[in-house]
Amino acid sequence: MSTLGIDVGASKINYVLLKEDERVLEGEFPSLPQTKENFLQVCQKISQEIKSVPVEKIGIGLPGTIHKDESLDFAPNFPALAGWNIKKELKKIFTTPVVIFNDAKAFIYAEAKLGAAQNFQHAVGLTLGSGLGLGIIINSTLYLGKGYAGELAHTLVDIDRNKEAEDLVSTKFFKDLKVDPIKLYQKAKAGSSKAKEIFKNFGQNLGVVIANVVNMLNPEVVVIGGGLSHSYEYFSESARETAQKLIVNPESKKVLILKARLGSSAGAVGAALLAKI
Repeated sequence: MSTLGIDVGASKINYVLLKEDERVLEGEFPSLPQTKENFLQVCQKISQEIKSVPVEKIGIGLPGTIHKDESLDFAPNFPALAGWNIKKELKKIFTTPVVIFNDAKAFIYAEAKLGAAQNFQHAVGLTLGSGLGLGIIINSTLYLGKGYAGELAHTLVDIDRNKEAEDLVSTKFFKDLKVDPIKLYQKAKAGSSKAKEIFKNFGQNLGVVIANVVNMLNPEVVVIGGGLSHSYEYFSESARETAQKLIVNPESKKVLILKARLGSSAGAVGAALLAKI
């Protein structure tokens, strides 16, 4: 029997079908427009894509605060997901047990089991996209606190301007500058010094966030994923340099900062793996 994982992002929805730990089928659909109706239509399409394969369990990674009863009432980057019984609706579509998780938690779980953090007991995953997500692995176990630990995105980093970490380490940073991160990446690849400078500034912001996380949690590795990680080569160096300056404990400066190994499917893989637990 196979397990289906679905990763719901603000602009796209990825799915992966796992048989044991091997990907046997995967795909991607746009999640725009961000409406309940479109979300359910995409799930219907995924259901059709996998109809020939017996599926035992389904895991869904959602961008928001997931409570112990698997309800979602806070999804600032995909508000249409909040306030209704997602599990009930999805069970009608898939006729298979559905388990719901936070997308960033699913991401780091996948990277810890099969990806860049596979050989580490203590790891942190940061997903950089429309928002900023955080997942925590402590003693090889996904850490959730009372249920939804890791809401780093809404940590205030600039009180005077009321700026949260997410404002400086997500697509919101680029929107404030009125630039498209994908086009900016293309310009950087073409040699634009201005584009590279913007990514360097983004990396410095990320370095501050990484240093704060390392000072608090002392992980062995920080794994960077999400849609913006495609530009990793242009912001990773400044992120490392800034983090090194701000990490307090000399021993903690040995932390590794790595790009996700599982690519855009990491969240979906993690959702599938978690569904099997």
